[in-house]
Amino acid sequence: MSNWGARRQLTFFFFLLLILASVVGVGVWRFWPRPSCTDGRANQDERGVDCGGVCAAVCPDEAVAVRVKWARVLPLGAGIYDVAALVENPNPNFVLANLPFNLRIVDQDNLFITRVAGNLTLAPRESFLIFQTNIDVGRRAPSRALLDFSGPPKWYRGTVKPELTFVDKNFTPDPPLLRAKLVNDSLVAYRGIDVATTVSDGERNTFAASRTTVSEIAPGETREISFSWPRAFTDEAVFIDLYPHVAPSSNNF
Repeated sequence: MSNWGARRQLTFFFFLLLILASVVGVGVWRFWPRPSCTDGRANQDERGVDCGGVCAAVCPDEAVAVRVKWARVLPLGAGIYDVAALVENPNPNFVLANLPFNLRIVDQDNLFITRVAGNLTLAPRESFLIFQTNIDVGRRAPSRALLDFSGPPKWYRGTVKPELTFVDKNFTPDPPLLRAKLVNDSLVAYRGIDVATTVSDGERNTFAASRTTVSEIAPGETREISFSWPRAFTDEAVFIDLYPHVAPSSNNF
């Protein structure tokens, strides 16, 4: 075979390779999954696998952990207790979603009595009262409450916090009765609002708590709410705090 014929065959061979490479390239470009926040890869400008950067999910090292400000057992009398814990999301731009928790009641020897379990969802910079009332412990003597989290936190980007405020707080001590007005300062309606309150002494030691629910509040609407307790407090009610929380199913984050 002449050199010209060999060169011709070689040229034809490379031409076929070029066509094949082009076909493969187009196929890969067309059918290869596009980078996304659910592809199990750290691509795009993600900080970690499917988190950070353009993704709504926040990487664990970006967020500050939930703060447990206190957890307490609150006696109601005759072996009946309330249990409460105040938690806070310190992050200004991150939403906490469905963090499982256990609020355990123990005796003075740290022996387990009972527990309250649930899931925690918090708006940015939201303080929330975990609260359970009328816990019957029988003849056991609760000493304290311990709050721990039983799963990794899931954080998402968001800056919107429900615009709910309180006005006209009025407390009467005997019998204990708290009245207030809940105001929706936003342009959206909220549904399933839990409102919790704590009553504390002059040193900010909480000795009573309660909770109520507002089914719905329209934009600009004011709703009256009230809390009551069965008997007079033995401590002076110096500080009264209210904590609104929009149900997870209707959060507008």
